[in-house]
Amino acid sequence: MKVRDLPINIQLRLWGSFVNRCTYSATLPFIALYLTDQLNARIAGLFLASIVFVQFISNIWGGYLVDQFPRKKMLIFGSFTEALSLIFMWLTVVNSWIYLFMTTFILFTIFSAFRRPSMSALVQDSATDENKKLLYRMDYWLINLSLAIGALLGGLFYSEHKSWLFFASAMVALILSFLYMKYIEETNSFIRKKEHNNVFVDLFIAYQTVVKDKRFVLMVIGTMFIATVELMTSTYVAVRLHKNFETIYLFNFEITGVRMFTIINLVNTITVVSFSLLIGKWLDKFKVSRILGFGLLMYAIGYAMLTSANMWWLIIIAILIATFGEMIFAPIKSAEMLTLIPKEKRGTYNTFSSFTFSGAQLLSNGSLILGTYLNPYAMSVVVFVIVTIGAMLMMNSLFKMKKN
Repeated sequence: MKVRDLPINIQLRLWGSFVNRCTYSATLPFIALYLTDQLNARIAGLFLASIVFVQFISNIWGGYLVDQFPRKKMLIFGSFTEALSLIFMWLTVVNSWIYLFMTTFILFTIFSAFRRPSMSALVQDSATDENKKLLYRMDYWLINLSLAIGALLGGLFYSEHKSWLFFASAMVALILSFLYMKYIEETNSFIRKKEHNNVFVDLFIAYQTVVKDKRFVLMVIGTMFIATVELMTSTYVAVRLHKNFETIYLFNFEITGVRMFTIINLVNTITVVSFSLLIGKWLDKFKVSRILGFGLLMYAIGYAMLTSANMWWLIIIAILIATFGEMIFAPIKSAEMLTLIPKEKRGTYNTFSSFTFSGAQLLSNGSLILGTYLNPYAMSVVVFVIVTIGAMLMMNSLFKMKKN
């Protein structure tokens, strides 16, 4: 199957989200900086902490409602309200209305919680055994490419042209809303039946069902452990390089610990963008379980090396091994995970799955504390053990429990 043969819902998700993510990743990472410049770091920190709570509650309700109503209607509602929020955010940036900006950012956070799960559910409804590998292979590649482009755009234009970046985000969101309204095909045959008249009780029942699904919960926990190790690059590894990496000179270019950390991210992005599609196509001929296990093993070895490596060439080798491992297992994991999600409960299952990132972020931040007690080589062992546990949970959920 080729990309052009994918269903229209998947096409719109892939390319629409690519453009959307390019603009979002050029603006949203700078929200903290903007708030700090306009107010102060204390208020910015408190506000962003409250946003995490708003996002958590919004995601829970968004995932629940996506299963109660036709997917397309929820997508259109979420997309247009999200676009309107961005338009007002742009106006507040132009006029420096900081408190109105904060209000519209809260609305943006809430309405995004309706768009994302509804789009994910529509795409999963449209996925088949024949196209799901290509779908998640393309999705993985486009996510990494868009994040790189967005970071470049933000770095180049935020300081002098931030209002135009917000304007671009708003216009892209608005155009995509109209495209979704016209071209997205409804898949509303998969609607969850309410089990209780009280909406709060029914909400609890919906998520209780997910928590009781042992296979899916093990998959989510395994994914969380594996994601923790990658996020540790931005916490423990970044701090360690800043403190312990001895500055070197390559072709008269000074490479400090901070610059080495930047090079790690650059090598990771370039490698994924350059090779992920080729590797994915080549791997189609092999058994899924073996390839998934091999990719996870490479990932574990690479990040274990990266955790303690101090020589620049060993650091490069480590991130290459880890990145190739991720390119092998990540799209396969996403495609196989789809089989664990009931069609009429995609919203709640996807929302529960999204907590993976929050848990991984919490654990990765904890690595900074653990690193004060353990030396880098001991931390490498910890990293390898974390990935091994995550891999065992993931493999058991996808393949061994499937046979029982």
